[in-house]
Parts: sequence; C-alpha cells; structure tokens
Amino acid sequence: MTSINTTLAYLDAGSGSMIIQLLIGGFAAAGVAMKMYWKRIKGIFGRGDDKASSVTTAAADAPAERETPQS
Repeated sequence: MTSINTTLAYLDAGSGSMIIQLLIGGFAAAGVAMKMYWKRIKGIFGRGDDKASSVTTAAADAPAERETPQS
C-alpha cells in the first residue's frame, strides 16, 4: 500500500511582500548592529596594536570636565 499525501500551499502577494520585508528588515538590523559594535568587532580581529587608539577613544567618550565657579 502506498499513500500519496498532497500538500496544498499557496503564497499570495501579501505573503511574498511580508517575506521580502522580513529579509530587508533583517539586513537593516544586522547593518545597524555592525555599525554599533564595529569597534569591538574590529578589536577582536585586530592586530592588538590599537591600545593607543583605545585610550584616545576612552578619553573622547568621557564627559568633559567643566570649570564651574564655586560659590
């Protein structure tokens, strides 16, 4: 005895559009995540001679000290 299972599948235009939007959104999210963590990614694959640049980056990220008059 053999049985043949028929699977009915239908993708309308709305489903195809949703899949395309999902793919584009995924690529956009991956791009934003890479942009946010680019220094860390670069540090992982870097040569290790970026210690001077990490110090300047830390100094640039630190809030500036303001001279306020003491009353």
